[in-house]
Amino acid sequence: MQSILSVCSGRKLTGSTVIEEVVRHAGVSRGTFYTYFDSLDEAVIQLAFELAEEMTAGIGALDDVINDPVLRTAVGFQTFLMRALMDANWGAFIIHLDLLDENALVATGVRGNIRRGIEAGEFNVESVDTAADLLMGAKHEAIRRIIAGQHDPAFIHSMTSMVLRAFGLSSWKADKIVAEAYALLCREAPAKLGWWQPIDGPGGDAPAKG
Repeated sequence: MQSILSVCSGRKLTGSTVIEEVVRHAGVSRGTFYTYFDSLDEAVIQLAFELAEEMTAGIGALDDVINDPVLRTAVGFQTFLMRALMDANWGAFIIHLDLLDENALVATGVRGNIRRGIEAGEFNVESVDTAADLLMGAKHEAIRRIIAGQHDPAFIHSMTSMVLRAFGLSSWKADKIVAEAYALLCREAPAKLGWWQPIDGPGGDAPAKG
């Protein structure tokens, strides 16, 4: 699966040619590949399912320690962007296959947080669905920018703040929530997200290299 992620990220899937690269990368035979999968498409679908399940479970574990829907929104948004920052292959894979839109559980959680934010008087948006589309679109484009080389966590903070301001928060409050969300991630994620890497620098300004 790791070899599929590495080989297939951000490229067209061309059947037997890619399978040859996958088995070479994994150090196994084509026969071994076909023991588990009938085709490359089947293997990619399985990997997509596992990645979606992993992110859903991880965000759920973080949500368990958060009651505020605004903070939940910021944490969920930053979680996806931080993973892309820490693992460019992951980011390229989910963007190439449009997996952000396919993860129904994540989309349901996004809409639920927006709805609760409206009920709490924190979010001022005309439509839950429109706000969710804005957030998902911003997430998609932010991941594109990250995997293209935007490796500054300040970019993630700025994008998160802009989404919250679009939902009606003041600049001051949006920035405050963004800082709280990032601090919570740095505190909780190492124990709850298997893919999380140590953060270097004061306050955790960048993921560790290598």
